[in-house]
Parts: sequence; C-alpha cells; structure tokens
Amino acid sequence: MPTIWITGDTHGDVTRLNSVNFPEQSEMTKDDVVIICGDFGLLWDYKGESKEEKFWLDWLDEKPFTTLFIDGNHECFPRLNALPLEERYGAPVGVVRKSVLHLKRGYVYDIHGIKVFAFGGAASHDTLEGIVNADGNDENWKETAKNWIRQGKRYFRINQVSWWKDEVEQDPAVYQRGLDNLAKYDNKVDLIVTHCCCNETGKLIGVEERDRLTDYLQKIQDTVQYDFWFFGHHHQNRTITGRQICIYRQVLQVYDIREEE
Repeated sequence: MPTIWITGDTHGDVTRLNSVNFPEQSEMTKDDVVIICGDFGLLWDYKGESKEEKFWLDWLDEKPFTTLFIDGNHECFPRLNALPLEERYGAPVGVVRKSVLHLKRGYVYDIHGIKVFAFGGAASHDTLEGIVNADGNDENWKETAKNWIRQGKRYFRINQVSWWKDEVEQDPAVYQRGLDNLAKYDNKVDLIVTHCCCNETGKLIGVEERDRLTDYLQKIQDTVQYDFWFFGHHHQNRTITGRQICIYRQVLQVYDIREEE
C-alpha cells in the first residue's frame, strides 16, 4: 500500500534519494510519493534544461516512487510556469517528467486519501547586497556582476538569471485560491507543505522577517486544522512544535496509508 515521504531543499542535488541513502525504495512503487519542500533546483538554468538537469530528472523519473515538489525561492519561475499542466491527485500539477511533478500554489491534493495543501515560495536570504538588473538576454549584467564581486559583494542575485520576483507570490487571486480550496475541505487537511513558515513559527526559530507570504501563512496557521506542517526554507532538521517541522536533508515517512485505512 502507498506511503508518503517528505524531505527538504535539494538545490539540484537529489542524491539523498539514491538506493544507498534511501534503501526503503526497494519496496516502493509509483504509488508511493516523496515530497520535496521547495528549492528543488532541477529547473534552474534560465536558458533551458541543461544536460546535468536532464540526467537527474531522468534519473528521478526512473525511480520506483513518484517525486512531487513545491517551489522555493531558488527556482527558474519562467520554466516552472511553462510546464504542461495535468490533473493529478485531484488538482493541477506541472509535469516535468511522467513521475516528477510540481505541486502548484494554493491547491489541496488528495494523495491516496491524504489531503495535502501546497503553497510554495519564499523571500530569498541571499539578496541582502542587491539584485543585478538583467532580462536574461542583456550581456551587460555579466560585467556588472563581476564588478560587484570585485567589490566584495557575495549576497546578491541577478534578475531573470538567478532571481525572479515570483519567488513570493504576486497575484492576490492565488492567495485567495488557497483560502477557497481550503474552505472546500472545511479548513481541515492532513498535511501542509510550504517552503517558508508563518510569522509565529519564524519567531520560534529566530526569524523576524515578515512579508505578504508569511502573513498569509499565519492566517492559514490561525484558521486551518492539520496533522503536520513541513517547510524547508531554513535548512534545519528540527521539530518546532509537535506539528510543525522544518526539514532539510532527512527523508521522513509521514504516512503509511495502511495505517489510515
């Protein structure tokens, strides 16, 4: 019977899911899912799918399980947004490979009876020294980036090359979509999967920054009943409360559907 597993940011390195690090897969099938909590990183090259990306995406697709991921803040959003859409688990997903799927913001997915609310995105920590303006086609940004490095800057990104404003949801309709979909389930789900966390949880781990997304997630925290909430943005393996878990390199089994039936 199916199982649901979860892990944190991969940033293009999915070797934690090889058969040595994750031997449980020997008994898994495509009905079993592994959910990555953002910063998937294998749709990153703004020019299109690289040879390395293709290798690892094909590698994942050949695994016995199905890989699901939400977006983080280190993603190439034009590529994510251009993915073909299919309905899987009762809601739209972006199809990267047949068994490598992007869970879209603001939907509730029914994964073998487990209701999973997904909402990706987060504000980047590595933009403290600025964002180089570029449209992805202007070669001048390369010289600007080199000059910034010569000046000792390290915490910057390049607009439309390594940073996109879409990292934090811009469309009010998407936020509303999430609230509407949760309301369809009487604001009760089994699992919430996000990249960043709500304001209240952020304070518990020493993060004071707030933005429209963390405010929105605080509203979710205040109004929705759930079993577990996993997020990955802060690169920690840490249980914050009994139900809220920041996850990074661990691969944890969350549900064995046999226990639910």
